[in-house]
Amino acid sequence: MPIKKNATDSRAGDIVCWQLPRGMKHIGMIVHQKSKDQQRPMVMHNIGAGQVMEDMLFAYPIIGHYRFGQ
Repeated sequence: MPIKKNATDSRAGDIVCWQLPRGMKHIGMIVHQKSKDQQRPMVMHNIGAGQVMEDMLFAYPIIGHYRFGQ
């Protein structure tokens, strides 16, 4: 999918990839729950300390956005 900075372009089940510092890449899945301010979907990911759900959609530059069955 096109990479945009609009949270409404993400749906539960979407896969998002980010560019982390020092060239590392990261992947997560958009879930149905929203951030505290209801502006962004939450992301389920594991960045080394186990699976967590966080408001981190725009925490790092997005380098890929994928949706199955489109």
